[in-house]
Amino acid sequence: MEIMDNHDDAGRTRGAELKEITYTLLALGPSDGSSDEVWLGGSLISRVIRYEAASVSGKRFGSRILGIGWDSFLLAVKTLRPGIKGPYLANNPWIGAALRVTGRTNFAVTGVYAEPNSRSWKLLRGLIGSAPVVTLSESEAGPWNESGGRAEAVLYGNYFGYPSKAGRDAVFHVFVGGSSDRDPFALRKLENEVLDSKHPVMLTLATGEPAAEQTRGVNVIRRPGPLNQQEFGELLSTASVVFLPLKDGTRAAGHMVLVGAMESGVPTAITPSGGILEYIQGPGISKCDSSIPILPQLMDIGERGRNREEEIREYWQNNFSLSAYMSRVEDALLRMSAPR
Repeated sequence: MEIMDNHDDAGRTRGAELKEITYTLLALGPSDGSSDEVWLGGSLISRVIRYEAASVSGKRFGSRILGIGWDSFLLAVKTLRPGIKGPYLANNPWIGAALRVTGRTNFAVTGVYAEPNSRSWKLLRGLIGSAPVVTLSESEAGPWNESGGRAEAVLYGNYFGYPSKAGRDAVFHVFVGGSSDRDPFALRKLENEVLDSKHPVMLTLATGEPAAEQTRGVNVIRRPGPLNQQEFGELLSTASVVFLPLKDGTRAAGHMVLVGAMESGVPTAITPSGGILEYIQGPGISKCDSSIPILPQLMDIGERGRNREEEIREYWQNNFSLSAYMSRVEDALLRMSAPR
């Protein structure tokens, strides 16, 4: 369990607007310290508490209940210790649900990550209740509000510490990362196109599957196996293009990989989904149509993004960095705390 405090009152003019309310941020997984320092350097968060032993995949023995559910419960129980006061800002909805189970009502939540009216969504909706929810897409905020909840959508942002993309690629390298809501049909189609390509291509599938490698001639499909955040970022930063093959839906998915690619300055191609439409903006993000050959589109997007690393990173810094995201979250919470 890691606890970081901020006792510095400097720069809290926006906190004054929130009537001096500051939150204890609750998060799962380890931190390199830098992102927590950004949170603590603003006016929204006075303390960060993490459960560092949380499952990286969110599952244990194939179960989310034994993974993210149990980890969230353990984190919520730790906040019952004397001196760890609310209100709390849960950076995952399951932490908010666990807070409610342990008797807490003074919390806000970021994210929903569940399709409306699914079993998970109904469970979260019932437990989170009227607590403020900051979603990461308009498609998540709408159904939540229609069901009587309080939600506002903001664009996600973060700081991962990923290295900057540098140098010219000797081989065209496509990177696919993450597993949430990935379209298996688009992935299978891309794999076939890579193996049949007349030009050298490497496809990295950092999707949590066991390590494996498949080659045909000079073309390679590599599965590096489970990765920690640092390893994930180092691999991503070597790519010519990052590809997000998303199933169409309203659940917010792919945002972390997208923001990480922008931080590294790598162009990104997305098969549009309702949960990410707002994010298709700036110099580094492009649409990809999976109903036609995918690899030629990725090559074109990679070529258009060549030598624009600094431009992409600058757009990330101004619009999708952690500080930009914090500002949006703070504004949303301020609006939701105002009298109706």
